[in-house]
Amino acid sequence: MVSVMRDLRDHTHGGARRETVSAATARPRPAPAAAPRKPIPWRRYGFGLGVGLGLAGLTVAAWQGWVWLRNPQLMPIQSLVVQGQSPRIPAGVILTTVKPFAAKGFLWVNPDQVRHALAALPWVADAEVRRVWPDKLQVQIQQETPAARWLGGAGQMLDTQGQVFQVPATQVPAGLPNLEGPANSGMQLLQQLATFNRILAPLGLQVADLQEDQRGAWRCILSNGVRLLLGRDDVLPALQRWVAIAPLIKEYLVPGATMDLRYTNGLAVAMPTAANTSSSQ
Repeated sequence: MVSVMRDLRDHTHGGARRETVSAATARPRPAPAAAPRKPIPWRRYGFGLGVGLGLAGLTVAAWQGWVWLRNPQLMPIQSLVVQGQSPRIPAGVILTTVKPFAAKGFLWVNPDQVRHALAALPWVADAEVRRVWPDKLQVQIQQETPAARWLGGAGQMLDTQGQVFQVPATQVPAGLPNLEGPANSGMQLLQQLATFNRILAPLGLQVADLQEDQRGAWRCILSNGVRLLLGRDDVLPALQRWVAIAPLIKEYLVPGATMDLRYTNGLAVAMPTAANTSSSQ
């Protein structure tokens, strides 16, 4: 029994020693080091704040400068010089058109806008607008030159380049020939009008109304009231033949008479009082 108790004691002490040795030989884990506290970058924050305030100040100053420059009273237009006005384009109309633009002042008036506004006026073909330092606006007006009425009325006319322009119907000059034809054929009709008038010159006549239909056939009314039907083919030779024989048929050259020149060896005449009278030459 003693032997058993000793063994048990020895076993118990031996186990305790082993545990003691094991605990002694174990190394404790180091505690994690605390992160160092970074200083607040007050200088950087101050610099950023200063830049922001500076930019804000510049923005406000720029805006105030812009408003100051936009003030029409900074450099007002003191004089307006207009050249090319006429009874058809009164100076008062020009002044009324230019005034809203000139009110913006010398720095901000737009010459192109003024030119477009003036070009939209009746009888104005084009306009040149210049700023003259330091307070003058100079306007040069180019007036339309009418060559013929276009399509019979409503104030449309052709200029010398065959371009259509519009004026009030009451302002259309008297005595202009009337031209009618397909769209964009104004220049062709003006050229044909000039050719016809040269051929008619020995008779002391001119074309009062010239028409070209969609098929290309020509007809005209002369200054003596006679209507000529010329057709599409050999138009100029037919007119030349008529000029040659017109002195021989003076009794038929009355206002309202219609002469059909589309025949190669003669012509047909319709008198105002007899619709189907014909004559052959």
